[in-house]
Amino acid sequence: MTTHDRPKHLTMPIGIHPSDDTLRFVFEVPTDPLDAAKNPLKEGYLQQSAIIKAFDGFVYVVDENYRIQFMNSRLALRTGFDGTGQRCYKVMHNLDHVCPWCRNDRVLKGETVHWEVLSPKDKRWYHVIDTPIFHSDGTISKFGIILDIHQRKQSETELERHRRNLEEMVRSRTRDLTLINEHLINEIEERKNIEKSLRESQERHRIIFDGSRDAIFISGSDGSILICNRSAAQLTGYSLNELKKLKIFDLYATMAPERYSNFFERIRAGQSISGEIRIARKDGRTIHAEFSSRKIVFADNACAHTIARDITARKKSEAALRRSEAKYRELVQNTNSMILRFDPLGRITFFNEYARQFFGFAEHEILGMNILGSIIPWRSTTGIDYRLMIVDFLKNPERYPANEIENIRKDGSRAWIAWTNKPVRDKHGRVFEILSVGLDVTQRKQAQRQVQFLTHQLIKAQENERLRISRDLHDHIAQDLSTLKIGLETMFKGHSEETRKKVSLLSNILHRSIASVRDMAYDLRPPGLDQLGLVKTLYRYCEDFSKANSLEIDFAAAGMEELNLEYETEINLYRLIQEALNNIKRHAAADRATIRLVASSPDIMLRIKDNGKGFDVDARKKRALKEKRMGLQSMVERVHLLQGKINIQSRPNKGTYIFIEIPLKEKTSGFEEKYSHH
Repeated sequence: MTTHDRPKHLTMPIGIHPSDDTLRFVFEVPTDPLDAAKNPLKEGYLQQSAIIKAFDGFVYVVDENYRIQFMNSRLALRTGFDGTGQRCYKVMHNLDHVCPWCRNDRVLKGETVHWEVLSPKDKRWYHVIDTPIFHSDGTISKFGIILDIHQRKQSETELERHRRNLEEMVRSRTRDLTLINEHLINEIEERKNIEKSLRESQERHRIIFDGSRDAIFISGSDGSILICNRSAAQLTGYSLNELKKLKIFDLYATMAPERYSNFFERIRAGQSISGEIRIARKDGRTIHAEFSSRKIVFADNACAHTIARDITARKKSEAALRRSEAKYRELVQNTNSMILRFDPLGRITFFNEYARQFFGFAEHEILGMNILGSIIPWRSTTGIDYRLMIVDFLKNPERYPANEIENIRKDGSRAWIAWTNKPVRDKHGRVFEILSVGLDVTQRKQAQRQVQFLTHQLIKAQENERLRISRDLHDHIAQDLSTLKIGLETMFKGHSEETRKKVSLLSNILHRSIASVRDMAYDLRPPGLDQLGLVKTLYRYCEDFSKANSLEIDFAAAGMEELNLEYETEINLYRLIQEALNNIKRHAAADRATIRLVASSPDIMLRIKDNGKGFDVDARKKRALKEKRMGLQSMVERVHLLQGKINIQSRPNKGTYIFIEIPLKEKTSGFEEKYSHH
């Protein structure tokens, strides 16, 4: 169709679109309104035109290329010009491109679309209805209706804001109500717990009140007993009902009503009063009780709350204890023993009368003093340092149940005392005091010294006598026998054979006698000590003894060669080994013995061991005393003379071991005491 062939008006068919059954509102828009009067559809056109003019909205028609084919006067008024023939997005929204929200694609597919848009041009909200117009030539246009809904949107926004505010108010109120409800629930629960605790507390107090072993009284200002427990009835011998009919001062053996009034006023003023009282029981007995009273509010009145406890048994015990202490003090003060107590630091806390007289101290002088430096010297008269021993004694008193030690008096004189010590412990087992009881053993100690000195002199005299006898045997008897033997052999040289045989027999007897005399002289005084020294002499002696007695002897010495020991020390060491080997020969039935002699400053140590049949040491000592045997005892005496220690260990069938230790530097012959404990 050419331009001349096109109708002078835009034809919009009326009817149902064949693709769907959607009713489409269509109309004709004459291209020349003057021709409308001649058009048979003039009336319809006028009606449609009147509707569009009267429509309070915007109407437009856009082709497939977004060009406006029609826009009503209201839309033209809103845009400010008639935009027919121009692009819709430019006219209505002042955009240079298709609107992002455009629904043309859906409309051109035959769909009627409703939607709302906020125009970027005037910032107002519009409701848009787009529907397709199907032309007879097959083209499609978009018929659009635009309604200004900006005021409605504002109302909706405001309504939404009010709705949100209302919801927030409801939520806030709900939260407040929830918190209030929770608070009320917590208060109710807390009140329940308080009431429960109160009931439990009341029950506990009732149980404590009724179950208390102490008597409890609550009395008023006039002395009336308002409440009392079962222990009060047991204490007084009255029943609970009888007590409530009495006055509290009726129970006190020494309290008159006037005195109770004064007592109660002090309680009412807030004082707490405690002490001891005598209670008159129903059965007539008077008992001792200790009490404690304080103020309590009962039934809105100030009352006296009194707790009382029977102390009759305790009072009797205290009286008995006082009598016992008096007897103890009398015994301790008048005994002929020194009794003292001191703490773990050695500070004296008690010194009985006998000790004060013995040591010469007044009580105020000695109490608080340390035992070391006051009654125990720093060193003994022989130079022994007591400090380390006292420190160990105070630290471990159980190691010293009994001991003898040299003590010192105030005037400086010395005395030997035998102490018996007892640590006193607290309930935790800690020593808080040491009790010591002492006896003066100075005379006994002096007697022991004298005995040991005499024993030493006796042994020394024995050795001297042995030396003299040894020399006489060697220098006289042995020489005389040798001369006799030689003379006998030469005297009968020319005699008969029979005579010579008799002479030879006698000569052999003399030879054996000479050997025996020399052996006796050797045993009495080994000459090797002077000529060879102790170690070589012992080697030779062990070698000879081994050969003579079929006893294997392993002897070894160390550190002895360079020593210059006194003869007394050498001869005693020699005699100890000699006595030990003789005991092994006589009693042990051993075939092997081991001897070690070692010098290790400050001591010399001697160890002797055999593989013999052994013995019971204690039983042997007792038997030796009864049988007056001197084997082991002589060894013990010699060791003591050398100021040493000896330890003998033996069991039946287990052999015997003897350990001897003597001081290396102790060369004097005098006796020096050592601190000892048993």
